Amino acid sequence: MSITLRRAGLSLVTMLAITLASAPASAADYVLRFASLFSPNAPVQQDVLVPWAQQIEKDSTGRIHIDLEPLGTFGKPVDYARMVEKGDVEIAYTVQGYTPGVFPETTVMELPMLYPDSVTGTKALWRLYDEGLLAKDYANVKVLGLFVLPPYGIFTVDRNVTSLRDLRGLRVRTPSATVGLALQRLGTIPIGLPVDVLGENISNGLVDAVAFGWDTPRSTAGFGDKKTLEQQVKYMVDANFAAPALMMAMNKAKYEAMPEDLRKIIDAHSGHDFSMNFAKYRDEHEAAAKKRLAQDPTHVVIELSPEQREEMRKLVAPVVNDWAAGLKKQGIDADKLLARARELVSAANTN
Repeated sequence: MSITLRRAGLSLVTMLAITLASAPASAADYVLRFASLFSPNAPVQQDVLVPWAQQIEKDSTGRIHIDLEPLGTFGKPVDYARMVEKGDVEIAYTVQGYTPGVFPETTVMELPMLYPDSVTGTKALWRLYDEGLLAKDYANVKVLGLFVLPPYGIFTVDRNVTSLRDLRGLRVRTPSATVGLALQRLGTIPIGLPVDVLGENISNGLVDAVAFGWDTPRSTAGFGDKKTLEQQVKYMVDANFAAPALMMAMNKAKYEAMPEDLRKIIDAHSGHDFSMNFAKYRDEHEAAAKKRLAQDPTHVVIELSPEQREEMRKLVAPVVNDWAAGLKKQGIDADKLLARARELVSAANTN
C-alpha cells in the first residue's frame, strides 16, 4: 500500500482527504432494512411506503436511512415476520397469516362478514391492540402499523359464477388459514399461497381462483405473457366476505437501542393515525378498481344479490365456532375477543 502511494506521489493524508471529500456529508447512524410485499411501481409502494421512509429520513436529518426494497429482495414473504423478530431485517410489511399460528389473537378480524371496509375493520383492530387484547401476538416486535384490507372478492380464471354453487370444487388461493375456513364453507378447496407465487400457480393450473383485493391484481406480477395477475383472471365475484390482517413491524431490539429522539420520529409517523390513513387509502383505491373493472370488457364483474349474500352468510356462519374452538385450545378467550371485536365494529359503523 505504501509503495503504491509513493509511486503515485500521494501521501496517506492526501488520500484520506480525497476519500472524505467524496463521502456523503452526513452518513446515516442507523440503516433500517425494510422488506416490502410490493413491486417497485406498485401504488402502495410508491404512494405509502416510499413517502413514509423519506419523511423519516428527512425528519432525522439523515441519521436514519431506510433501505426500502421491493418484493423478494430480502427474502420470501412467508419468512418476513420471523426475519423481523430475528433481526435479519429491521422492518417488514407483511400478512400475519403467512406465518400460521404466530398471530392467533389477530385472526378475529379475519372472520367472514365481520366488517364492511378497511377503515371500519382497521379502527376495530387497532383498538383491540391498544386495549391489550392482542398483546401476546406482538410481544416480540415493535408495531408500526396494523391494518385489515377491504373484504376480498373471489376471482376465477375461467368459471362464470351465477350462483354460490358454482364456487364448489374450485381450488382457491387463500391469504390466511382463517379466510381459508370461510372459503371451505363455500365449497371451495382453499390453498394457502403468498403473493409472490400466485401468477405461476395460476399459469400451471394449480389454482383455479384467488381470494384477493380488487386493486392489487393490477400491480401483482403475472406469469409468462401475462404481465399482471389481473390479466390471468376473468370472472370477478364481489364476494365481500373476508380479508387478511396486515402489519408493518420493526425489530424490537433495534428500535429500543435507538436514541430517544430517533424513536420519537419513528413513532410520530407510525401507529394509529398511520394505520387509519392507510385504511382510507385502500378503501378509496378498492372502490376505484371495482368501477374500472366493471367497465373493462376483458373482465366480468359479478354482483351478488341480497338473497345470495344471505345464503353466503348462513354458509360461513359455522366458521366462527371452528375458529373459537381452535383458539380455546391455545388458552385464548375467543368469546371475549370476538364480542369486543363486534362491539368495536358496530361502534365504528355508527360514528
